[in-house]
Amino acid sequence: MDDVELTHRECVRLLRSPERGRQAIVAFDGLTPVPRACLLLDAGDVLIPTGPDSGLVRVAALRPVSLEFTDRDKEGRLRWTVRGIGLARPMTGLDVPHPVPRSTVLAAMPDAFRNGVRVVVARYRGNRSAIPAPRVEE
Repeated sequence: MDDVELTHRECVRLLRSPERGRQAIVAFDGLTPVPRACLLLDAGDVLIPTGPDSGLVRVAALRPVSLEFTDRDKEGRLRWTVRGIGLARPMTGLDVPHPVPRSTVLAAMPDAFRNGVRVVVARYRGNRSAIPAPRVEE
């Protein structure tokens, strides 16, 4: 099976649905990639809230960032992968949408948007897996 390549616009559409909160693997300026909870904004930029911890803001500010998002079906098979690159900057109160979209990914983070990073994404690219339809036995 061949994977289907996704455009930047298709990647943003996938990342924003069904909810805006997602887990991503994030690497700042070549540092070790780590999983982070993220919030996707309308145009595809990403907010990475850190709550009361401002350490990430100091490490990441004005540095290149790579992001990777994946989605799996109920059987655990990979449905799609989206990778993005961008530049991190400290998040401001104006970056946070009001009201903040409901997100199961961010629900466990108290005071999530007290500190954080906004990744201004330059480009997304992705692949959708060509998963075969389930066989129906007669």
